[in-house]
Amino acid sequence: MPRESTYDCIIIGGGPAGLTCAIFLARYRRPVLVIDSGKPRNYASRAIHGFLGQHNIPPGELLARGRSEAEAAGAEICHCVADRVERVGDIFEVTTSSGVMRARRVVLAYGVRDKLPDIPDIESYYGGSVFHCADCDGYEVREKRVGVIGWGKKAVGLALKLLQWTDQLTIFTDGHHREWTDEHFSKLLALGIGVKDEKVISLEGDNAMVRAAVLSTGEQVSVDALFFTIGVERSCVLAEDLGCEVDEERPNIIVDDHKQTTVEGIYAIGDLVPGSQLAITSAADGAIAAIAINKSLLPPSRLV
Repeated sequence: MPRESTYDCIIIGGGPAGLTCAIFLARYRRPVLVIDSGKPRNYASRAIHGFLGQHNIPPGELLARGRSEAEAAGAEICHCVADRVERVGDIFEVTTSSGVMRARRVVLAYGVRDKLPDIPDIESYYGGSVFHCADCDGYEVREKRVGVIGWGKKAVGLALKLLQWTDQLTIFTDGHHREWTDEHFSKLLALGIGVKDEKVISLEGDNAMVRAAVLSTGEQVSVDALFFTIGVERSCVLAEDLGCEVDEERPNIIVDDHKQTTVEGIYAIGDLVPGSQLAITSAADGAIAAIAINKSLLPPSRLV
């Protein structure tokens, strides 16, 4: 169980960002606690791509190694859910499903959630041949038949990005009205990207590998993979409750160059902040925040 005394830092979220932050702070010999609910954004992913020295590692294995490294350095990990964070004088009280913990600094690393398309059984393909991040998985679908599910401008942007790897592309608006301009549509036509407006009523395939998208007209459109961009939201409202400034149009918390939010003593890292949403960049965020937090906790006599 977490200690009764005050930690130097409590990190809410045990993904690559939170664990890296914990490892660095523990190496600074700071008392640090990681609160982890065990529900990562990439729960369905089969492998992490582009992480230096860890390419193709399963997400669960990367996190298990990270937890072991954090604990070996002296960090504590509590498998619970953080419900509230409040400032009480010079410290923060974090109310969790395992009790109340206290810290001088708090790091928000709980990430975001992707909204899955409303297509029957799509989750059984998620991570195998259905993806949300072209930067992460675009290379794996090179030269394949790829569909993009979405109806906003972001769906157009995603399809255009996927041209890096394949020119066999179709956008499925899944029965929704197209929310893009005529100029966007002209770009799609000029580049040979098709658009299907009918509702996708089912997916054909097996062993998490999709073979076709079945439309409400009965048409089956052959695809080897699907990407979607429906919407992304913060996993909880702790930042808002604390009064941190957030981006109203994106699931981002506003931070400075050292990952501190607009509330002094509260930091945010990983997918919660602007920038690339990759495991490797999230880990880098954790290191940046840890360095800044450690410095913020030093007495004036040790600063020049």
